[in-house]
Amino acid sequence: MVEEKAESVWKNSRFVRLYAAHAASLVGSGIGTAAIALLADGLRPGAGPQVLGIVLTIRILIVVFLSPLAGQLAERIGRRLQMVLADLLRMFVMVGMFFVSAEWQLYVLAFLLHLGSAFFTPIYKSVIPGVVGTKLYPRAVAYGTLAYNLSDILGMTAGAALIWMIGFKWCFSIDAATFLLSAILIALVRLPTDQRGKQRKASRLLFGITQMFSGIELRRSLMLSLQVSIVGGLAIVATHGYVKNELGWPEYFYPLAMAAMGLGSMFAALHFSYCGSAGRKKWGRIVLPLFFAVLISTALFPSYPVLVIAWTVSGAGQGVFSVISNTLLAENSKESERSHIYAAQFALSHAGWGISYPLCGFLAGQIGFAAASWTCVGLLLITLLPMLKRSN
Repeated sequence: MVEEKAESVWKNSRFVRLYAAHAASLVGSGIGTAAIALLADGLRPGAGPQVLGIVLTIRILIVVFLSPLAGQLAERIGRRLQMVLADLLRMFVMVGMFFVSAEWQLYVLAFLLHLGSAFFTPIYKSVIPGVVGTKLYPRAVAYGTLAYNLSDILGMTAGAALIWMIGFKWCFSIDAATFLLSAILIALVRLPTDQRGKQRKASRLLFGITQMFSGIELRRSLMLSLQVSIVGGLAIVATHGYVKNELGWPEYFYPLAMAAMGLGSMFAALHFSYCGSAGRKKWGRIVLPLFFAVLISTALFPSYPVLVIAWTVSGAGQGVFSVISNTLLAENSKESERSHIYAAQFALSHAGWGISYPLCGFLAGQIGFAAASWTCVGLLLITLLPMLKRSN
């Protein structure tokens, strides 16, 4: 039952516990990511980036092909139990990192780690609308965006400090502890569907996928996520080489450009969530043109200041689209369907990242950053095509 009288998400005790659980595991994951990078390099000196590339590929494949099953499992065992089990699985994986001595062992553990995330993240997102209610949901999504961006910054920073102080292997124990804390906090939360456990009805395996393509608003949510993956994928994959090799700036300016994108995302998402309906409509109309402007400006004007401004604007658009996309999911699904809908959207949107990562990396590396930017302009145009179709 939603705590409708709460005027702020922070006065909703269930949301606070869920948010604290997720934030703790996100920071822990950031620490663990830094440690895994060093572990990968230690297994095969000099091949760390290649090993990490394989690990990231495993992640994308698992999310795309297995996360749609998350809704099915949640329907059978309950969303709370599923999230707790996923956290415990990830906890044991991080403990297992202590004993890795061969590359194949790392890949097996990476498979299990990302399987846990694929069965946790969409289910976590699916419970939030029923916990906070329609009015406060955009703010909950915005605070989720804040947690993601801060975890990237704080997690990696904390990871670097801890690796220096205690060594990278002990960081795995800290990551394991964050997953255990997350599991405990979630176990203490009563979710809306917990009261209807015996009334769950079986759904088709591809129910969520079918729904995502059948409704105009759900298709719009998916396209917004794909658009974010295009502009975000270019930034993540190509910025380092562009700053260092094409612009000739020192390497330490690369994280500053990425930090600008993260800050833009955080502040824009929070601002958008507090806007009235008129303000949100204006944001919704200008973000996509801003994406085009960002890509075209970086292609035409090879300059670091232009890049920083462009990435700040891009981050702002990504933060706003994230709130809009998740709000569309919540508004166009029933409580009993959300685990399927969110799992399907999670898989399909990651398919976009699976395309943009290698494509942008290849183009930027082979024929330059400008060519990669123009290609992303073309991809953005393609994402508009499904929205031309109107349901009869």
